[in-house]
Amino acid sequence: MADPLVIHADLDLFLVGWYRRALAARPEAVCRNVVVDIRESNAARQLIVRADGGVDTSIISAERDVGLSILAGTVENPKDANDLANIVHALRTQIPAVEPGNPVTAVLRSSGPLPVPESQEKARRYITLTLAVAGTPL
Repeated sequence: MADPLVIHADLDLFLVGWYRRALAARPEAVCRNVVVDIRESNAARQLIVRADGGVDTSIISAERDVGLSILAGTVENPKDANDLANIVHALRTQIPAVEPGNPVTAVLRSSGPLPVPESQEKARRYITLTLAVAGTPL
């Protein structure tokens, strides 16, 4: 019998929606009005999600690398960027869950938040995650 055909969810789409909801539910002022997307904008506070692919670990599971860019505050006063990045990083532990539409089964590794030299006015912090994901039948 042939192996089953399995597809993996659009991780960018899932994480954008997940972080939008998670940040909107936070009480901290720095979490208000954060634009979460896959592209940068002119918004004062941004979380940019980038899925970088990864390796399949079995017929139904995979590891996927994700980059998260946080833009907020200014290069001269990066407090908002630091605070928002720390919250985004802390929230990673809540991503894996047994719920409809959630492909993430575990956070395998994370690094950051790290400051990134920036030529624009906003300060940038960067986080990387390696997520274990489960596929669904095609």
